[in-house]
Amino acid sequence: MKKVLVTETLDPEGYAMLEQHFDVDRRETTSEEELIAIVDQYDALMIKTYTRVTPAVLDQASRLKIIARAGSGLDKVDLEYAKQKNVTVRNTPDANTTSVAELVFALMLTLSRNLVSAHNYLRAAEGWDRDRFTGFELAGKQLAIVGFGNIGKKVARRAQAFEMQVACFDPFVDAAAMAEHGVDKVDEVNDLLNAADYVTVHVPLLDSTRHLLGAQQFESMKSTAIIVNTARGPVVDNQALVTALREGQIAGAGLDVFEQEPPQDPELLELDNLVMCPHIGAATIEALRKMTTQAAQAIIDELAD
Repeated sequence: MKKVLVTETLDPEGYAMLEQHFDVDRRETTSEEELIAIVDQYDALMIKTYTRVTPAVLDQASRLKIIARAGSGLDKVDLEYAKQKNVTVRNTPDANTTSVAELVFALMLTLSRNLVSAHNYLRAAEGWDRDRFTGFELAGKQLAIVGFGNIGKKVARRAQAFEMQVACFDPFVDAAAMAEHGVDKVDEVNDLLNAADYVTVHVPLLDSTRHLLGAQQFESMKSTAIIVNTARGPVVDNQALVTALREGQIAGAGLDVFEQEPPQDPELLELDNLVMCPHIGAATIEALRKMTTQAAQAIIDELAD
């Protein structure tokens, strides 16, 4: 019987699917060193967040046919080397889209209505001064979406329910396709950002998107603008963001991802106009189940006799 290694704790429904077809080994965590020592026993790997599949791992993977990532990003897998080794790599790009899109609005609303400060104020029993937490409505505001893939489209749909005006920069999507979703296309990212009240980022990390939002962009944005990044940390220049938030170039930011994870910059951690999450965009029961079952199905399809 073919063997599958699940390298991290995942939803039980995915295990059950695999166990109908294969001999499945489950581990709570698997370091690169551990994986190098045992990978030659397996026909498939199912990974999630922390497992690294490096050339050193692939050199020992004599039986390996497929790596399935329960998630969207593939930065933990050396894709080019896997291709050279004839190992198929699959991910689950649609499984977490709703969860990430909903987190975008959780962050925007938290920042707009000063919810963290208001919560801490009451817990500290400092008083009942409601005026100090006056915020902003989303309705009527301009939302800039950077990247119009599956998540960007879901964000746009929800923004319209909040009565926002939505525009997007994505060089790979034409204006007609955006118009079908009620979104205006903007051809230059800086033009999009300069007009925005809220900015949300939904692009992969590529050479062309690294520090796509940096000092130049922050300096030219509205001082009342709020930025949300739930994509990849290095898309936003975190040091430039610290400066922009500290000097009032923009009003606030919500980050689920960072250039270093966990974040190490003490200046970033001390900002009052920043709301942070520990990369939880996909951390819902529904998304975790979909990611696991879709990854399991990819393995079943690949290894089917």
